[in-house]
Amino acid sequence: MLRLEYLFARFNHFIRSDDPELHHNAISILFDLGDIGARGDIKSLLLKEFERQKYALNGLKSSQKVDQEALTQTLSEIDAVAASINQSAGRPNSAITESEWLNAIRTRLNIPGGTSPIDLPSYHAWKNSPTSERRGLLEKYIGPLLPWQEACQLFLRLLRQSGEAKDVVAHNGSFQQAPSGKVYQLMRIAVEDDTLFSEISANKYLLSVRFLKSESDKKAQLVNADVSFKLTLCQL
Repeated sequence: MLRLEYLFARFNHFIRSDDPELHHNAISILFDLGDIGARGDIKSLLLKEFERQKYALNGLKSSQKVDQEALTQTLSEIDAVAASINQSAGRPNSAITESEWLNAIRTRLNIPGGTSPIDLPSYHAWKNSPTSERRGLLEKYIGPLLPWQEACQLFLRLLRQSGEAKDVVAHNGSFQQAPSGKVYQLMRIAVEDDTLFSEISANKYLLSVRFLKSESDKKAQLVNADVSFKLTLCQL
């Protein structure tokens, strides 16, 4: 789901532009999305997760601490997205894989300079066509995959909202915590210093975080100072 979110975000960024070179990037991402869409387990995985989320949320209907109107709206969103996924017929990437035009582009993408006007004159002509035509074609190919985008966004939004951020400190750049027998689906870290990034490992016995400092093109260095950050463990 995190990979889908990343790919859809990049695709949407590029397709909003009028620049044909950015539309070229959108086509490249289209192939990645199509490859994920070809996985037969994605559909069943999503439907099972939504059922599990519905079960968890239905247990909150009797709680006075929960906004019941918001809860009802969320349950309706889950039903609508799950129905959209369930009703999708065939393979959502078929429009991509069955396009001879796209397949010709894909075979040249891994060749240095393979999509030049010399190699693919029809593709060069398309890149010089009106913006509305280019965007319309990209929207045509991404259309069958949009239910997966909606499902991905809803799933991750609910999961992220299930956690509560806590202020913790990584002493000498390292932090460890036992999960106390709980099973978490997502671990989120927020740190104010943009030059720092975290490496995370987790299993049923231990959650471990260590911070490194990014220094241009040099190898990242372990941080030896205390680092304050926000830790959110998400579970639905």
